[in-house]
Amino acid sequence: MSITMIWAMDEQRLIGKDNEMPWHIPNDMAYFRKMTRGKTVVMGRKTFDSLSGALPNRRNIVVTCNQAWKPQDAETVHDIHDVLPLAEQDELMIIGGAQIYKQFMPYADKLLITRIDETFDGDAYFPEYDETEWKCVGEEQGTVDDKNKYRHRFLTYVRNR
Repeated sequence: MSITMIWAMDEQRLIGKDNEMPWHIPNDMAYFRKMTRGKTVVMGRKTFDSLSGALPNRRNIVVTCNQAWKPQDAETVHDIHDVLPLAEQDELMIIGGAQIYKQFMPYADKLLITRIDETFDGDAYFPEYDETEWKCVGEEQGTVDDKNKYRHRFLTYVRNR
């Protein structure tokens, strides 16, 4: 089974404000595209709504409790257990939001975190989890420049087995 969770967060674990990211870091967006391209991305309906449609070059699966909601450009499921069997054939990339992260955390085996060394205002936070269950196996500093104004790091964790 291969379930990877990918997200960016600030020093307070903030991941969003009004269903958007409270920062603009093109490096992070490029990293997200690179890591998810060609894979199956799984998200909640609010996260899907925050996008301008399905993410290209990826299989898009939206978890929603609304049985009638069916976007034209994505698949829908109504329970995360409907998605879990797909991880036996493909790497699932869990891309948000907070409730989806919380539901998938017990099944995840890899975390890709963009850690932003700043504090922002917002209303959505990454859920608490037992960090002792994870081992950092990679860290790369992001480039800070005119377009990427905030210090950030790309961290890779795998679950201790």
